[in-house]
Amino acid sequence: MAKKLKLTDIQRYLERTFRKFSNYTKHQKTFVLFLFVLAAVLILLPIAKITPITQGQSSYSIWLLGKTYFKSAIVIVLSLGFLFGWNMHTNFKRFIIKYLGFRETEPVLNFMFLWIIVAAYMGILDTLGLVSQNTGTIGIAWGLSVQLIVLVVGLIMSVIEVWKSANQNSQKTKILNIVDDDAPKRTENKRVLQHLFEDEEL
Repeated sequence: MAKKLKLTDIQRYLERTFRKFSNYTKHQKTFVLFLFVLAAVLILLPIAKITPITQGQSSYSIWLLGKTYFKSAIVIVLSLGFLFGWNMHTNFKRFIIKYLGFRETEPVLNFMFLWIIVAAYMGILDTLGLVSQNTGTIGIAWGLSVQLIVLVVGLIMSVIEVWKSANQNSQKTKILNIVDDDAPKRTENKRVLQHLFEDEEL
């Protein structure tokens, strides 16, 4: 028989997750909280509003996880799942590092998968915009505007981290180059000193 999920198991899981979260850096904490906010607005807020032509029928909304945008929802959900796995689950991150070769602190991955989500939303937005211009029955819901604002905020956060990482890597490269340039000079100085002592002995 399957083991039933007890309240103590949930409590242990939450405690373990909280301890893991407390060890994150400031940016990691901010980005993980952003992911939860993003997931909430994607699931809970509508993206389109339908006003039926027939009188007596009330208007209704369409959500991302409905059958209307099923294919786009698959891409968005998988990308969001990757972001959660990469930023929160150590085993998933080890798998990606081992088989795909990314570094453990690779901010460009967050930007890439957020960009995939934004690209999927651009198709939805363009379609709704075209339809709403030619008919008064279908329009863009306020929830879509909120979702796009949250996505833009996430992209800005990711671009800033990519830029910081690029600067750090650039500084490391400069230091390594300086060390590499100094090494032959030190070797040459040692050789000159060695020749001087040899001449004195002679």
